[in-house]
Amino acid sequence: MVDRVVRLIVVTVLVAGCAGGGSPAGEPAADPKEPAVSVLLVGDAMLGRGVAPIAAADPEGVLRDVRRIIRRADVAAVNVESPLTLRPHTSPNPFRLEADPATAGLLADAGFDVAAMANNHSGDAGPDSVLDSVAAVVDAGMIPVGAGADGAEAWQPKVLDVDGVRVAFLAIELHGRGMAATETSPGAATWEPETARAAVGSARRLADVVVAGIHGGVEYRPGPDPVVDPVVEQLAVLGVDVVWGHGPHVRRPVEVVDPDGDGRPTVVAPSLGNFLFDQRSDNATSTGSILEVLVDADGVVAHRVGTETHGDLRVHFAGWDPPAGDAVLLAGEWWNLDRPVDLVDTAIPYEPFDDGVVVAAAEGDMDLDGVPEVVVSYRHPLRVKHAEPAPPPPTDAAGMSAHLGVIADDGRPLWLSRRPPHPIGKVAACDGSAAFTYTTLDDDAVVATGAGVWTGFGFVADAELPGPGAVGCADVDHDGRLDPVVLR
Repeated sequence: MVDRVVRLIVVTVLVAGCAGGGSPAGEPAADPKEPAVSVLLVGDAMLGRGVAPIAAADPEGVLRDVRRIIRRADVAAVNVESPLTLRPHTSPNPFRLEADPATAGLLADAGFDVAAMANNHSGDAGPDSVLDSVAAVVDAGMIPVGAGADGAEAWQPKVLDVDGVRVAFLAIELHGRGMAATETSPGAATWEPETARAAVGSARRLADVVVAGIHGGVEYRPGPDPVVDPVVEQLAVLGVDVVWGHGPHVRRPVEVVDPDGDGRPTVVAPSLGNFLFDQRSDNATSTGSILEVLVDADGVVAHRVGTETHGDLRVHFAGWDPPAGDAVLLAGEWWNLDRPVDLVDTAIPYEPFDDGVVVAAAEGDMDLDGVPEVVVSYRHPLRVKHAEPAPPPPTDAAGMSAHLGVIADDGRPLWLSRRPPHPIGKVAACDGSAAFTYTTLDDDAVVATGAGVWTGFGFVADAELPGPGAVGCADVDHDGRLDPVVLR
């Protein structure tokens, strides 16, 4: 995790169907002005069978390529598909996924904070193996959720206080083929609608944000699922903020829904697929999704989805998907913006401008020194320099070429671009960054949008977003700085 204060809030929850009804009310919700925090979620991690010799021979290398991604999140969670026990396999199923309890340390060292234990293999080595797995996770420094010594413990929400934002985790097994916890015996939290309703209600009273892990569904099915989809819908209606699915061993698209129409979205990931597994029959089972969600005291703010592969039984990060709709640039990277924000229009009139004809200008603190600069899109007659190695910039019908500049508060040019990637129609100058609409030379219709972080001499731009859009600034992550926003 990043350098934030993360504290497990110990709560005792009585869940209907396991240990009687009801649950106590939680403490007051966090201040909505607290900084937003990121929660990273992955799918199934299986540390036994074919993964075990790799983990023994190259423990540092198994998760090396994703360690940076995991550790920079405020909270990271994984589903542990292996019973972490030295006991023999006793289940009638032939899949021996048991792993050495010490391998839990690989997940903890990579940066995982929470381990979901509610899956159909949790009790494959008998009831005591559930307790072994929970103990292994705790010994490694992670927080187990979804399994325990009895039903009350298995269904207990685990609430983390991250810099004042409270995030509750639940984990639920849907197959009904695992070892279900009872009032008196160990096992996993196994789906039962009323028990789930009580657990979600308890989590909502105790926390600002609720993440519910679900494990199940038709294996290897990448589309609609008759087992998972009704559960996803029920959880969203109950007020779960993030539905974190895994179990089918293949990934499904992540969606954002608002079942109540109240503007508080639910991010739905029916299946993130395998995070680390020795199923290598095709790319589908050796490719997984990484979901990172930005949350605050009012729920989900933004999210992004990445791809990882592990065909060689080492996890490799392949990158984040571009946003599908509204977007925000945070720390130089695009996120899907999931909740409406109040945009700040930083556009200003800027005339006269000695270097050309102004198309658009905006004022913002590019170098974060408290003194605003002006970011200006402009055009001037083409100037061809002698012995210029590259072709001259293209021009519009009037013979004007397109440019971008950053001007100090005293009028000095800090940087003038000879060749921006596209003509820029509108500028939103934020704090240390800016957003742009892109046009063509002879038509002011928006054909794409983009944003970049100011380096002191130019912008480092992220991927362009094709199609029309509007740009502005908003403090999306509550860090006191305006972020570039694109509405599409």
